[in-house]
Amino acid sequence: MFAKSSRSAQVMISLFALVVAFASCSNMQQGKRLEDDEQTLRALTAELAESVPWTDELEGERLTATITTADGIDRRVALSPLSFIAGTEQQDVAPVYPFLEQFGSLDTTLITQEVKDVLNGFCTAINRAENADSFMASGCLYQLALFYRDARLEKPQSSDDGVATENADEETPAFTFFDSYFYGQPYVTGTMYEIPVRFVGKKRSLDVLIYLLKESNAWKIDELQILRAESADGE
Repeated sequence: MFAKSSRSAQVMISLFALVVAFASCSNMQQGKRLEDDEQTLRALTAELAESVPWTDELEGERLTATITTADGIDRRVALSPLSFIAGTEQQDVAPVYPFLEQFGSLDTTLITQEVKDVLNGFCTAINRAENADSFMASGCLYQLALFYRDARLEKPQSSDDGVATENADEETPAFTFFDSYFYGQPYVTGTMYEIPVRFVGKKRSLDVLIYLLKESNAWKIDELQILRAESADGE
């Protein structure tokens, strides 16, 4: 009986050993297949990579560089290589100036400072109802007289310029024809400027073409041409 049990145990051990050996062999074969598959995929990937016509990288160093500051850019602004490159690219873009309907462009870059000084002095005198004779060219004072008449710039007889009142220490406001003015893009030749000017007041506005010419090395007003007058109610 004991001998029979011993033989049964030996048979069981043998069977177990065979099962273990078979399983081990199967795992080894499976691992071998996975390794072969991996080698095959790696080779296929390498083959595809070599067959693709890749282009050379553009500005590789600049696109991977770490940029924290740049001239003209606040340190608090977060910069990336791409934004830095885009922001520092030189672009020849013409400046854009305001344009007013029925007046024109406000580009005054062609007006020299000498001409601006004469123009500002004349326009300020007109606004304040002051004498503007000194800005006119020789023999052209009649142009100023016609301008006052046609523009209906008449100073009231009862107006007092800055006279102190009896009940106040402050002076009364001086009489003015207009409150402000501005001028626009000129037409320029070598010896003449044609400049549009708009005078603006509380009750009306006035568009005028002012012609200036060089006289004895100084710019003087040669002609005044009224283009458009408009009251505050649009008439």
